[in-house]
Amino acid sequence: MKKIISILLTLTLVISMFAACGGDTKEPAKEPEKKEEVKQEAKQEEKQEEAKADDEKISIRLLTRMAGTSTQVQIFNDVINEFKAMHPEVEIIDDSQGDESAFNNILTTDIASGEMANIFRIQGVSNLGEYIDNGLLLNVAPYLEADPEWGGGFSEGSLAYYEVPGHEGSYAVPMEAGLIGLYYNSEIMESIGFDGAPKTWSELLDAIEKLNAKGIIPIAMGAQSTYMAGHLHDQIFYKWLGTDAPKELGNRSKKWTDADVVESLAKVKELIDAGAFDPAAAGITDDIAMTQFQEGQAAMVITGPWMIGRFSDPEKTPVADKVKVAKFPYFDEKPEFKDEDMQILSPYMISGKLEGKELDLTLELVKMLTNKEVAKRYAEESAFLIPRNDIDLDESKCSALFTQNVELGGTSTGICVDVFDFDPITSMQDRTRNSIVSMFTGATPEDAAAEIQAEIDANDK
Repeated sequence: MKKIISILLTLTLVISMFAACGGDTKEPAKEPEKKEEVKQEAKQEEKQEEAKADDEKISIRLLTRMAGTSTQVQIFNDVINEFKAMHPEVEIIDDSQGDESAFNNILTTDIASGEMANIFRIQGVSNLGEYIDNGLLLNVAPYLEADPEWGGGFSEGSLAYYEVPGHEGSYAVPMEAGLIGLYYNSEIMESIGFDGAPKTWSELLDAIEKLNAKGIIPIAMGAQSTYMAGHLHDQIFYKWLGTDAPKELGNRSKKWTDADVVESLAKVKELIDAGAFDPAAAGITDDIAMTQFQEGQAAMVITGPWMIGRFSDPEKTPVADKVKVAKFPYFDEKPEFKDEDMQILSPYMISGKLEGKELDLTLELVKMLTNKEVAKRYAEESAFLIPRNDIDLDESKCSALFTQNVELGGTSTGICVDVFDFDPITSMQDRTRNSIVSMFTGATPEDAAAEIQAEIDANDK
């Protein structure tokens, strides 16, 4: 019996050993299954990475005024295309509009929805505090400071313009600056005895009388494009009351019906009554007015640096070699405001809702659009000035008009864009300009002032 038990135990041990050995020999047969599982897992991870990459594809929407076929727009598009080549994973959606009304319609819709373009512009500073509070605007100051080669090159005044009371930092990257002045045909002015443009208001009235006697339109004006009439009043307003007065209108310490403001409107009417403009000015566009000047039918026109490229091109402006620029005339009785000037100052603003890679790429594009190399190209090729103090300009490549504009702009003691820029009511752009245009069709300065003030009173209740 003991012998049988011993044999059974021995067999059990042997079977156990074989079983163990058999397990070892069968294990490699399972490896292909494990390898297949690893492959499947790798494929799954790859698909997940691809899906993640798809999720990270970024769209950058632009809403600027860089639209059309001008040289400056071509440079803008060149930069956009360079960025696209560097970042093929980014989709650029360019909603930029050349037409002011079309631009404002899109911007108004964006603000109402709270869905701003990545890069956009808001003209004026009056409502920026509200937009900052609603998270629509990015404070760019930290990014300017973090990249001194880029951020340190902008003029101090251009950055200061976008500093908003009650909020730390600066809320725009300046992308355009320059004097809005009086461009004139030097040959025509010489023909009436003027060595250059009129310097004072009394000289301007004298020139208008003499030009009318010769059958020449004194000042080209297309009031159907209401900004031209608005810019005329802006010029008068700053020479009459200074560039701080718009802030007083904006904070309501001054009214449009105040005597001195009405007087500024009366100066517009004085020019109309003196025959300063084409009798049909109310019904013609800015393009027609510019053509009158470019073809030598008008002696003067009020416009900005955006026209320098065209005025300097003999193919577009037959009288190009006779065109010069000056400041708008000042009032003999107001010499203290002689150098209070209207200048264009336009921004790139960045949505305050961006973060992560989308913010990084948007900032990269803004830097590309405003760096000193691009600023140099803008200046030399299209007479377009980004307000940087580190541009190494080749003056031989810059037109005389551009150089004159830069020099004149450097003498401004006070700078402002539009009078309505400081008004918190968004409708004031249209209201002020339309009321000013109404004087071209018979309204009085008092009528225009009352209409503008009524808009304020209705909205401030």
